[in-house]
Amino acid sequence: MWTSIGDPIQFNCMSFEYTIWYEDALIRVKVTGSPDYLSLDKLWHDIVAACQKNNCLKVLGESNTEDWKEEDAYDHAAIFEAAGMSNRYRVGWVEANALARETIRLAEAVVTNRDVVTGRVFSRLADAERWLAE
Repeated sequence: MWTSIGDPIQFNCMSFEYTIWYEDALIRVKVTGSPDYLSLDKLWHDIVAACQKNNCLKVLGESNTEDWKEEDAYDHAAIFEAAGMSNRYRVGWVEANALARETIRLAEAVVTNRDVVTGRVFSRLADAERWLAE
């Protein structure tokens, strides 16, 4: 059941799009396409804005992305910090593309090692939901 406060946030450009909404005490995010630094920066600023608006620190993301570069993973700590993310947030992220998932796991390691955010990358939605419920 969708119990949203306000309308979902949507972003769409030629190669990257996402939707963010509040549902069941989580900020939900769906992402597709090929991210770059600027689109990732906008995504995480919008996620933090939705978290603040809904007084929610748990994020469940689902993506099917491509064209990740290794440097994108290293940029995540700076992107998260600039957006206002902190280790108070708990982010469970599900990536459908196995190749992209490996690069996102590198981003997970970077932000975890720098104590920027508490996050995990998953291949199955049920696993991410269970982890966020803990």
